[in-house]
Amino acid sequence: MRTLILILMLSSLAFGFNYNDVLLKAQISIFPRILLLDKKIESKLVDGKIVFTVVYEDRDHDTALDIAKKIEESYKGKFEKYEYIINTMKFSDLNNETQATAFYTLNSSNNISKVANIAKEKGVVAFAYDTNNLKEGLLFSLVFEKSTTLYLNKDSLVANKIDFDDSLYRIVRFIDKDNG
Repeated sequence: MRTLILILMLSSLAFGFNYNDVLLKAQISIFPRILLLDKKIESKLVDGKIVFTVVYEDRDHDTALDIAKKIEESYKGKFEKYEYIINTMKFSDLNNETQATAFYTLNSSNNISKVANIAKEKGVVAFAYDTNNLKEGLLFSLVFEKSTTLYLNKDSLVANKIDFDDSLYRIVRFIDKDNG
């Protein structure tokens, strides 16, 4: 039994995390729209464009590329009136000089807080594939429960000093360090 568990753990490390395609599709559909509710989006544009950066571990390279492709297929170059650029970047390449309007973070065993800290410093939104990663300081995650639920990390919202359109606050479920 221990051997089987060890094999499963090692295969997960070798081949990346398992991602739910339906959840990825929902997040790809929702996250850019949430980004547009940032009242100060104009100040976060890079050369007049939204830079949406998908951050991943080496083993999730194909998933990151697939996300970029699906965003392009869905939005065809514009999030409403804003042109965008989709970047894919390994956690190891991410640093404080990385230009981004938003981050979409895939799973990582030990790099989530790095993205959260950079997003906080830049005052930009950081989305998480997995809601458990909100504990590390990322801002939003979308999950399927009895219904689709959008989680917002209240502590990170305050720390990042991001202000969204009031309509967003009515549809999210807030979590914080006490109830996350």
